[in-house]
Amino acid sequence: MDLPLRSTKPVARAMLAVCTAVMLSSCEDPAPKAADPDKAKTAAAGFEAVITGAYDGTVSGSGVLVLLANAGADKKGYLFLADGRGLRPHGVTFVLPRGLKPGKHTLTSPSVFEIGSVPSVRVDRDLGNATVSAERNTSGYLELSEYPEDESKLTGALVSGRFEFKTENAEGGTVQVTGSFSFKVK
Repeated sequence: MDLPLRSTKPVARAMLAVCTAVMLSSCEDPAPKAADPDKAKTAAAGFEAVITGAYDGTVSGSGVLVLLANAGADKKGYLFLADGRGLRPHGVTFVLPRGLKPGKHTLTSPSVFEIGSVPSVRVDRDLGNATVSAERNTSGYLELSEYPEDESKLTGALVSGRFEFKTENAEGGTVQVTGSFSFKVK
């Protein structure tokens, strides 16, 4: 089983993992709750998703949006949108370029030089002794209904939208995810 940082681009993945860990460790811990698969297809309070395919699971959290000002291959920074922080059974994490506006955006699997400059997503699965990620050959969309215009003033901003995509894990298994989110940034 491959770990999420093992690839032909280990330095870039390691840098992204460190940025992810720092961002997630600085956010408020979401209250655990059971996810309703039908609710994830409509308006969610917080952030909810249903995962099917190579493995099944649900994602449920309060939602997090954080600006990582100097991150990315181009050091222009990007926004990090996720279901929550820290270790959790399953997690969905979007990396969004600065200046993104409400609307429907195509999700992709970026090259190491595109991280932070194109909308991308990763699905994590905690195995207890390791975390594995699915983030290859991604296709699908992220639709932002409400999204802050001023990235320097995220606190209190309303973020809402929905998403549907498929991606692959290291073994080539397809992971499909459908979900939605609606929360105020803390």
